[in-house]
Amino acid sequence: MKRRSWMFWLMVIGTGAFLFQGADNSCSMPSSQEGFKEGQAIEIEDLAGILETHIQRVMNDRRKRIEVKEIRGYERIGLPPGTLSYEVSVPDQVYRGGNVSAAIRFAVNGKEMKRVRVTAQVNIFADVVVARSYLRRHHVIQERDLQLVNRNLSLLSPDVVTEFEELVGKRTTLNMNGQEVLRKSMVERAPLVKKGDRVTLMVENSHFKITALGEVQEEGGRGDRIRLLNTSSKREVYGRILDANTAKIDY
Repeated sequence: MKRRSWMFWLMVIGTGAFLFQGADNSCSMPSSQEGFKEGQAIEIEDLAGILETHIQRVMNDRRKRIEVKEIRGYERIGLPPGTLSYEVSVPDQVYRGGNVSAAIRFAVNGKEMKRVRVTAQVNIFADVVVARSYLRRHHVIQERDLQLVNRNLSLLSPDVVTEFEELVGKRTTLNMNGQEVLRKSMVERAPLVKKGDRVTLMVENSHFKITALGEVQEEGGRGDRIRLLNTSSKREVYGRILDANTAKIDY
């Protein structure tokens, strides 16, 4: 959003409060606002900049870009000359973007002059992970299957994925189209073993270790407790998957 050229930031003065002043503080004010004829004005463009700066600092994530639009409930404010500061209060849910309410307190030379409450559309832009091409259900995801695109997070599900590492090695739970934004709920841990696989069944403690050949009865990943069949005794047992070839039997 375009900013007026007369404004520049000088310093931070406490949590959520910034100090600024104009190169020319003599802004013409309506005569009905007594005492402000040669003061300074806060336009809606300035307020958008205040909110964007504050939310960006609250989120503390340089990978995300904040855009404030459609400010409602605000009228041009006229204030007397002097050092102008402000404090902003936004809800904790601001990190999700969307329709956000904000309270702003303006002060001149440390004295409170005006309080306003507004609502605005907060857009949060960041890189998210999308499928590079069509992926079938139960496809084990590799890095080559993924790419990053910049999207408005406020229009997406809260569980969108922003890092390749959250997906690589997992498998899809449904078919995915190319350029589709990926969510955590669309993937699952890829199983190390599936029904019918042959594994070594192991029973051990501090005194002995016994192994036998077994057959997997249900798929599972590392650390999962699943049903197994001892192929020698034909007895069904339960054990925990250690790797793609070994399961430790409950003992």
